[in-house]
Amino acid sequence: MLLDEMLSATVARQLRRRGHDVVAVQDGDLVHLRGIDDCALLDHAASDQRAVVTDNVPDFLRCHHARIEDGRSHFGLVFFTNDTFPRHRHDAFVGRAVTAIDRELADHPGDDDSAWIRWLGSGD
Repeated sequence: MLLDEMLSATVARQLRRRGHDVVAVQDGDLVHLRGIDDCALLDHAASDQRAVVTDNVPDFLRCHHARIEDGRSHFGLVFFTNDTFPRHRHDAFVGRAVTAIDRELADHPGDDDSAWIRWLGSGD
């Protein structure tokens, strides 16, 4: 799983500690992915066989539809909103995001390249 820019490297680190293969655009070794076009990020994730977790629903839906129209798949999109996961309180956001993403990964351990889309539960 690849966490888009609005999710901190802390979230990815905590998920890795729980045994998940998760990276974040905010990880130090992925600095080259920061600020790139969303479709290019989805391309990168697909080539790494990773789903993308993001709250940028409109742009990633556009990228999803473009890939499908071109006959290309991807390894999934997991959407959330700032309403469900408010980022203004970073510590609470991190804990809720880790819990919800951990649950998502546990519930769907063998995802494939069928270009699936899911919404992240609240983590409560």
